[in-house]
Order: sequence, then C-alpha cells, then structure tokens
Amino acid sequence: MSKRKKKKEGFWQQYFRRYDVVFTQRGGHDVEHRVSTSRFIVSLYILALVIAVAAITAVLLFYSPLKTLMPGYVNPMMRKQIVESSLRIDSLNEAVMRHQQYVTNIQSILRGDLKVDSINTLDSLTVLRSADLVERTERETEFVLRYENEEKYNLTAPVQKNEMDKLHFSPPLRGMVVNPFAPSRLNFGVDVASTNEHNVNAVLDGTILMSGYTANNGYVVIIQHAGNLVTVYKHLDSILKRESTKIKAGEAVGTIGTKDKAQGDPFLHFELWHKGTALDPAQYISF
Repeated sequence: MSKRKKKKEGFWQQYFRRYDVVFTQRGGHDVEHRVSTSRFIVSLYILALVIAVAAITAVLLFYSPLKTLMPGYVNPMMRKQIVESSLRIDSLNEAVMRHQQYVTNIQSILRGDLKVDSINTLDSLTVLRSADLVERTERETEFVLRYENEEKYNLTAPVQKNEMDKLHFSPPLRGMVVNPFAPSRLNFGVDVASTNEHNVNAVLDGTILMSGYTANNGYVVIIQHAGNLVTVYKHLDSILKRESTKIKAGEAVGTIGTKDKAQGDPFLHFELWHKGTALDPAQYISF
C-alpha cells in the first residue's frame, strides 16, 4: 500500500513534503543537529539570496564610486562639457562658413563672375525683396523725398591716405565710430553712430550691385567702384537707389535714424573691400 501511495503523490505534494536533515560527526552515530525543511523552503532561501545579491550589486554599481569602472560610463559634468563643446564647435563652424561665403561672394563680384541681377542672392538668409517684407511709412517716404531732392549731391571733403591717396573718399556718415575694425572678431568694418536722422552717402563713384533687405542686417547697399573697390552699407532704415544704378560720390544711397530709437541711437555698419580683402575704413575716411 505504501508503494502505491508514493506513486500517486503528485509533484506539489513532493515539493512541500518536509525532510529531516541530520548533521553528525564523521565516523560517529550521535546526532549533532537536526533540521526539518522542504524543497519549497530551500527554494525560498535560494530566491531570497539571489535577490539580496542582485540588490547589493545594483547599489554598488549605481550609488558608489565603482560605477566609474562600468564600460561606457561618462561623468555628468564631463557629459555636460562635451555637449557644450559640441554646440560651441557647431556655432564656430557656422560662423566660419558664413564668413567664407561672404568673402567668396565679394571676390566673385570683383572678378565679374556674378551678374548684377543676381546680387540679391548674396545673403542666403532671405530671397525676398524689400517691398515684399517691409512697407514704408508715410514719414519715411517724406524723409526719402526730402533728401533725394535737397541733398542728392552732398559732397564732403576728400581724405587721402597711404597707397590709396589718389582716391577721394567722402564719409558715408558723420558720427562717432563705436565699434572699430576687428577681423579677429569677424568684424570686417566699422559701426558709425549718429544721434540724428541722416542720409547715408556713397564714398566714391560707382555702380550699385545690391540694394535690398536682409534678415540680419536690415536694408543693405553694396557698391562696386573703380580699382577693384567695393563698399558695403548695412543697417539702413531705408534705401534710395536700386540695383544697377550709377551713383556719384556723396550721393545718398539710404537713410538711418528714421525709426523708433527705443533700442538706442541708430548706427551704420560700413565695410571697405579691396581685391577681396577687408580694409579698415578708419584709415582712409574721417567720420
């Protein structure tokens, strides 16, 4: 009968059946210690041991200095520095590329590779014309007409310097240089500030290559002069001449100071280029 009962016992009955584990000395028969247990209890002890070992390992790896030994681990401060350095490098690369494109465009103008009717593509940030972006106010229109009719040929005293002393430059604007020429800081011209409303004049006779609106620099005028000279006038409030127009020295090409001055006094950013090289305008022009 006992054999038949053992055969009829299922897996779970055997799993929960208790066994006595007896500890004796080697060669002896006296019982030193007796433990009553079952397969289920042994499994619980093993599972608890595994969970405890896993928890201790996780704590050591994630909350102790040992985590620095894990492959691929990066210190949070180092990760932050890497991200900041990557963003800074991307910004510098973009600035260098814009500068190279700017210089390349100027050189193409001097070589005659760019046609006059394609100069509006020099600023890649916008391809829209000024009439499509900003409409003139009635006050701006009156101001433009006044300077166009009354001060169209407002010539000023010439300045002669260095090897370009044969050229007679007329100041584009009378004011104070608030930001000098600094190629190391990617500043290839000077900023001339003025407290009053003024027209901006061409410094030499020439032909207007570009006359339009850009996203970063407002209204911009670029003039090609004799002797491979190019002048650039940025941050204008309005423009008075169109592309392909012949212009005389001292003739107004645009205006500044006609808009709201809440952000400070108006200023003109002026650049002087010779054979694709930026020159310091303050060395040749008295502002």
